[in-house]
Amino acid sequence: MTKKRRKIYTYKSKKTRARAQKNLPQNQKKTLKEIEAEAVEYKKVKKKLQEINVIEFAEAPDYLNLSFKKRPVQLIILKALYGLPLNEKELEIFMILTKGKGEYTPGKEKLELIACLGARSGKSFLVSICALFEATRDKWKKEVAEGENPYVVIIATRELQAKQIIGKNCRRMLENSPTLYRLIEKSTELELTLKNGVKIISGPCTSEALRGIPICVLIMDECSFFRIIGPKADELIFNSLRPRQAQFEFSKYFLISTAGSKQGLFFQEFDKGFNEEDRLTIQAKTRFINPEISQKFLDKEETRDKDNWNREFNAVFSEKIEAFFGFELLQKPFVLVGDLPYKSGYNYHLALDQSGLSGRDRFALAISHREGDIAVVDVVRSWQTKDLDVILNEIGTLAKAYHLTIASIDKYSKGYVEASFKKIKLLVKIRPSLSVVFVVLKSKMIQDKLKLPDRPDLKAGLKNTIAVYNKSNQLTIIHERGLYGHADEADACAGSVYESIGKEEEKLQGILHYSSPGEFWIERNPKSKPEPFNWPYKVTPEEEAKKKEEEEEIFDWY
Repeated sequence: MTKKRRKIYTYKSKKTRARAQKNLPQNQKKTLKEIEAEAVEYKKVKKKLQEINVIEFAEAPDYLNLSFKKRPVQLIILKALYGLPLNEKELEIFMILTKGKGEYTPGKEKLELIACLGARSGKSFLVSICALFEATRDKWKKEVAEGENPYVVIIATRELQAKQIIGKNCRRMLENSPTLYRLIEKSTELELTLKNGVKIISGPCTSEALRGIPICVLIMDECSFFRIIGPKADELIFNSLRPRQAQFEFSKYFLISTAGSKQGLFFQEFDKGFNEEDRLTIQAKTRFINPEISQKFLDKEETRDKDNWNREFNAVFSEKIEAFFGFELLQKPFVLVGDLPYKSGYNYHLALDQSGLSGRDRFALAISHREGDIAVVDVVRSWQTKDLDVILNEIGTLAKAYHLTIASIDKYSKGYVEASFKKIKLLVKIRPSLSVVFVVLKSKMIQDKLKLPDRPDLKAGLKNTIAVYNKSNQLTIIHERGLYGHADEADACAGSVYESIGKEEEKLQGILHYSSPGEFWIERNPKSKPEPFNWPYKVTPEEEAKKKEEEEEIFDWY
């Protein structure tokens, strides 16, 4: 039995349309004249909307009302993508973006974009403008069957990021526009339906819900990092969604990301070069695109981790990027519930991942001990408060309960931490780099000799731990920001486990004792009488004699 098509009802006049629309919930408080006037205005806006270009759409006060004065390179990227005229200076910038290899043809719109841009350069901002502009084009509706909706699909690394692109960017831009807000038919956290029948939908790179829908524009945001979420997730989702664009003659896809590794879909497409037909390929540093980013901040990041700075802010690809902990590996160690009480006979170790008490990072703590060759994490804490006294009070209580006098910290924010910890009678020592402590943590995990508390924030932090390798195969550890922050609990845990397996004690060949501020001594042999320790290093009589012999030899030579 064939299904009858529903006839489209045509209103006889503007008044009959207004009466019908009066029954809609959003029109209950409006008069018929107001509804009629809105319909007339909407028709004018809709007609004009099809005639403007992407720059007019973005900058005009009647539309998105955005400004590119402080970030003019973003404007040039949009102009080059949509084939709009570039002046002489803009052409110079275009050649910088394309490494002198790009071809610009005025009036020729690109169907593909491969953009490798530094972190915080406004990638999601550009994605949102393109998504909204394309979604307001009526041409897509002509290429779908009756009852179908064309889709502008945005793929993000995680669902949280997908929600932010739709909610904080796309919907907010439309709602703040004096004319475009009328285009919104319906909106949810991950979907925006416009009155022209086009839907903007966003989802994580692991979602299978997007298969089977007609996609006119496909945008993949931060696609370099899809592989970290799942094996070949970037290629799998692209290969499943790209065929859904076949019915659109001039379908588009945009791949935009911070530089990742020299593997996967994004690098493969980028590596094809800067002069592919119908494609705009660009690469640029953070401050070239967004000069508002502080140079002082970038300099500090370069000092902290040059490899990571080069990849994140200079848009230079690393040799390899992967999830540091595999899915199966993370199923093993979470066997503890709550805090474990202090047991006499064990040495406990305290490590912190301190925040600067600003931004969204947490101040985190972990306490652990060793039972034979098994590392046990007894306590994990984290604080979102910016009140240092509250944090110090709880740390002091825990340090006293577990008989701790030294805390292991990272080298950042050391000054205020060291000064503050004197109040609670705690000394500080600098832990090794994250790559060192996380390798130790992973080795214990592989050996199945690690016991961790079953906490969602700690699990999420370890899951978001990413390994980056440079040309020398040197490891750098980075963390993606997630629902629970920046993996601060995981960093504290790794530092504490590193201390608990006795690396520092082996180095000093004895047990470090603390008597009072500035007074340390090492018990080199537990059976012998302790000897005073001259901090930071005690010169033995044998070393002293050897040094004198070397000095005498040098003197004789002269």
